Amino acid sequence: MNLEEKLYTSTEVADILGVSLRSVYRYMEEYKLKADVKTATGRHRFTKQNILDFLYPDRTTDKSQQTQQTQQAQQDQQTPQQKPIAKVKVIPEEPVYPSEPIRKKAVEEPQEPVVENIPEPVKETPREDQESPVDWLAKFREAASKFKTTETSEAPDTSAPVSTPVEPAPQVRAEPVSTTSTISDLSGEKVKEERTELYYYRSMLGGLKEIAQNIDKNARRAYVDYAFTMNAGMSLHKPIKPFSVLHFYVRPQDKEFFERILNLMPADPREAQLCLITDKSGSALQTKKEMHGLFVVSEKQLKTDLLEYGETELASELDTMVSNY
Repeated sequence: MNLEEKLYTSTEVADILGVSLRSVYRYMEEYKLKADVKTATGRHRFTKQNILDFLYPDRTTDKSQQTQQTQQAQQDQQTPQQKPIAKVKVIPEEPVYPSEPIRKKAVEEPQEPVVENIPEPVKETPREDQESPVDWLAKFREAASKFKTTETSEAPDTSAPVSTPVEPAPQVRAEPVSTTSTISDLSGEKVKEERTELYYYRSMLGGLKEIAQNIDKNARRAYVDYAFTMNAGMSLHKPIKPFSVLHFYVRPQDKEFFERILNLMPADPREAQLCLITDKSGSALQTKKEMHGLFVVSEKQLKTDLLEYGETELASELDTMVSNY
């Protein structure tokens, strides 16, 4: 193919190759067709060699290989062959140090000892008018020995122990207050019979209400009889003035039971909280009845007790109340 040495446009290359302009652009995108020149406006210009390289790609590769081989041969001819250089091992020499000169020892001449003149201490002569020192330690010892002798002479003889009799602590017991009743025997003579005994205590359980509740609870649990009388019994019938002692009947054999469960301590009747009455005959407990959850003696027994202990006003109130029933 005869081509001129000039720059060809894309349209001219399409005419030379016999393809469309679009195919030329596709060849360029696939790097099959190269354009060595590109104008300022971005248009491609192709040389004669560009077109020949596209048409005959094998020839271009052969030419490039031949040119490379010729260039390599020329370089080999220009560079002369160099012989290998043998490596020589260098052994370092040992350093030689200069010898030191021998020094001679200087002979020291003996020196004479220097004697210092030390002045002798001047002895002070004691003055005649100077007072002699006082030996205070001897004086203290002398005074101490005198004090010991006087102390031992005045001290009493404590070798024999003095025994002092120790009186035993008095035991507090609840002393009973006996009450008697007069009955007639078969001969018609009146005989006094002890019916009850009164024991006064103080309790550690609190007030009268708490004590009354504890009496009822523990008595029911242990199946033990009791019955309130006097002010406590009257208060179960009607409201009365405040009082300070709970009177209640128990059997003689149950006295220790109530002392234990109520933590009772014997007390003076004027300071007592409870008055425990032992009913030897059992008549007061036989006629008891329950009121407001507590046991109380009968009205007859309650009136008898009120009159016996001087509560006449409460006894008359009880009569009025019973007559209104």
